[in-house]
Amino acid sequence: MSAAARRAALAAIGCDLVAREGGPGQRRAAALMRRLEGREDEALALRDLPKVPAWARLPIAAQERVAQRAALASIADTLAHSIDGAWLGEHAHAAGEEAVDWAIGLAGSAPELEPVGGSDLAGRGYALLRTTLPDPLRPLLAWAPAEEASVSVETASTCVALAMKGAA
Repeated sequence: MSAAARRAALAAIGCDLVAREGGPGQRRAAALMRRLEGREDEALALRDLPKVPAWARLPIAAQERVAQRAALASIADTLAHSIDGAWLGEHAHAAGEEAVDWAIGLAGSAPELEPVGGSDLAGRGYALLRTTLPDPLRPLLAWAPAEEASVSVETASTCVALAMKGAA
């Protein structure tokens, strides 16, 4: 890859990261909220940009869908074997029926973690996403719900990879 191509690739990643918070007004509002909440601004070094995963370059709403699907993938077997309509409905309400059906289709091929309720899907999903990030990239999810995930990077990476395939 030529130097110009590397610079263009880094610029594209940077543009995607900036654009994920919306237009200039939304970015200013998000920066103000971060300051009011006492959070640091996201600061990435140029050398870290090539390590940014594809899901982190997506708009915030798309990242939430990936997080929900990663969480659903982590409980695919439980979803597939459940006969509790209310519990399944809670997950369908949170992530959508199509996403739950997708996760049920993963039964037997995805790592199984402790089940979570529909209201906890986003927290579990963001924890899985956060687990896949090296420390310098953790600020990319500073805005997301913080839940501790006591899972291996390999398990989290598998759930996230399945979510990215399912979201495509």
